[in-house]
Amino acid sequence: MSAAPTVAVVGAGAIGGAMAAALGDAGHCPQLCVRTPFARLSRTLADDATRDYPFPVHTRADALAAVDWILLCTKAHQIESAQPWLERLVGPATRIAVMQNGVDHEQRVAPWVPGERAVACIILLPSKLDAPGVVQQARPGVVQVPDTLAGHALAALFGEQRAIRIEPTADFVTVVWTKLVLNAVGGAICALALQPLGALAAPQVHGLAVGLMEEVMAVGRAEGARFEDDFPRRTIEYFRGPIASHWTSMAADRRDGRRMEWDARNAVVGRIGRKHGVPTPLNDALTQLLALADSSTLA
Repeated sequence: MSAAPTVAVVGAGAIGGAMAAALGDAGHCPQLCVRTPFARLSRTLADDATRDYPFPVHTRADALAAVDWILLCTKAHQIESAQPWLERLVGPATRIAVMQNGVDHEQRVAPWVPGERAVACIILLPSKLDAPGVVQQARPGVVQVPDTLAGHALAALFGEQRAIRIEPTADFVTVVWTKLVLNAVGGAICALALQPLGALAAPQVHGLAVGLMEEVMAVGRAEGARFEDDFPRRTIEYFRGPIASHWTSMAADRRDGRRMEWDARNAVVGRIGRKHGVPTPLNDALTQLLALADSSTLA
């Protein structure tokens, strides 16, 4: 009988903690690689009882060895701080599930693993961190991944537990760019306005929101993504709905004085657009404003 795969979760915040707990439900004992130590992971899922997971918690990479799987659950701009962990945990056959925002997942981990051993992940998971190691998950989550050998291997790793479902997706390029449209537009406008998502339905920014969506969609189409023509209209209606009071993580980061994820959400659109000759003037302008806001926050 073959040994169970070894797993490390780098970044055990709201997403990483929920992922680690789901792995525990599937019978694994992942190593948690964190900046802030805590005694043990605790997760509350919907109406279920709170469950504790006695996983090993590490704040230093020195004593760690290579593992079969790494779940990279830091923010996209925290890849440099994850480097010491990756240097110790990556071996000749290690796969990395990149559980971050954006569309350039494979490029971020290219210094450590080739593309076929990197799994881009789109996270649909309502969870929050109440304190280090204490995770509240509102309902079962979904992680969409490419329909590849590595994507199916990640799904197998999570087994039959109910907390998180891994979905290999044939048209992953459309899925990942659809989420980027929402993240690029919602993150940028709400972070600069310091307002929740309902701000995107305000008449004052209607033209800006639609124009920005159309720019990101044009770049996504150049990459092979498919969008219906009425996607911007339906998206504005979505922002008017129950989600209107929700704060995007980027807006919350600016509000709370933390560094923002504008590079993975907005700057990347301009970089890929220039590769295809697709102009992105609105996105580029908001990227510059976000970079300026970030520099003043961190000054």
